[in-house]
Amino acid sequence: MQFSILHFLSVLLAAATASPCVAQTSIPSEIEVQTVLERFAPIQLLSFAAGFEYCGYLVRNPQGKLTFTEIVRGGPDGCTPLVPSPEVELIASVHTHGAYDPLVPAEFPTVMDIDSDRREGVNGYIATPGGRLWYVDSAALTVHQLCNSKCLPQDPEFQPGDDGIIALHYTRQELLNQERAQ
Repeated sequence: MQFSILHFLSVLLAAATASPCVAQTSIPSEIEVQTVLERFAPIQLLSFAAGFEYCGYLVRNPQGKLTFTEIVRGGPDGCTPLVPSPEVELIASVHTHGAYDPLVPAEFPTVMDIDSDRREGVNGYIATPGGRLWYVDSAALTVHQLCNSKCLPQDPEFQPGDDGIIALHYTRQELLNQERAQ
């Protein structure tokens, strides 16, 4: 697995201290990230086979354990998770970006991903067809690549490089500029 929590933490800390005008960057715990990676692995395979996005929430149950709501199937380019029980603490949204499609840039989050999490008041995790895991910091309006290609199952049809050079992090504005240029 190509995951380095120390590298990720250093990137987030640099972003958090870069400017006093930037919203405070949240840092997920290593256990939270590992829990997401373990849950996403089988969901990725299902997402590739079906050609659809899958989504849900990472929550903390009343006993304090990290767990997930039911993971539901969405469409080829979107997914709406079920509303979690009020008995759990909502931690983050989770969703896949579906199967590889050479016509759809899917190796990084979208502005809609950031905006959806911000509206819900949660952060988010996104798995891509190339096997990347992204973290959405909805307060800071930034996304951070937690691990690169192949740290999660990768769609067998995936073609590296189709989405260009993938940065380690993006601001919402940078993603908006990319989307407008396409």
